[in-house]
Amino acid sequence: MSETIISVAASADTHHSPERATVQLTLGFEGPERQPVFEKTRQLHAEMSESLRALHDPIVDAVTRWSADQVSVWGQRPWSQDGAQLPPVYHATTTVRARFRDFQALATWIDSVAFRDGVTVTSVDWALTAATQSALQADAQKMAIVTARSKAQSYAEALGLSTLRPIAVADPGMLGDETASGSTVSVARFASHDMAKSSAGGPLDLTPADVVISASIEARFAATA
Repeated sequence: MSETIISVAASADTHHSPERATVQLTLGFEGPERQPVFEKTRQLHAEMSESLRALHDPIVDAVTRWSADQVSVWGQRPWSQDGAQLPPVYHATTTVRARFRDFQALATWIDSVAFRDGVTVTSVDWALTAATQSALQADAQKMAIVTARSKAQSYAEALGLSTLRPIAVADPGMLGDETASGSTVSVARFASHDMAKSSAGGPLDLTPADVVISASIEARFAATA
């Protein structure tokens, strides 16, 4: 009995609330004298580090890890609109990163530091633990395979065929067809407008979008009457 080969592509998504948040701060000052600029930045660096060290305490356990770069200092002589070179301006900067498991502690901490002189909250990135992401990725792949089989079954029935036999399943592009592209990916989304003061005047209300785990596959089936 002859077989009809049906090739399909399918994808599926799973959603999960973030379990970790990595915040990055840029610390720095500028001014006409090198040493005061460096000292102000160094002091701010020390204060940020101490506050994160306290949250990284085994009892509090709000921060899973954190790091702080060394302070960099440099100077430059800007030019005026008239083309004259102005006196030197010195800059000092450093970067601090921390990964939080406790989002309420994160909101409280950001609220306490974000509006200090010399502090810029550069980003907040949301993620899952490795174990959760691995489990959700497997779920998404299984759902994509179920979708692929359902899609192939519809094609077979439209052709008057009733029996479907799986031949191959693979990541996009692995079956030699150039009908689809992409790969299994995970994407963390965060809307900046969600970082806003609560209406009650409390700490920042951090409401991240779900982390989305997407799986794409290709499958091939043999269909017979």
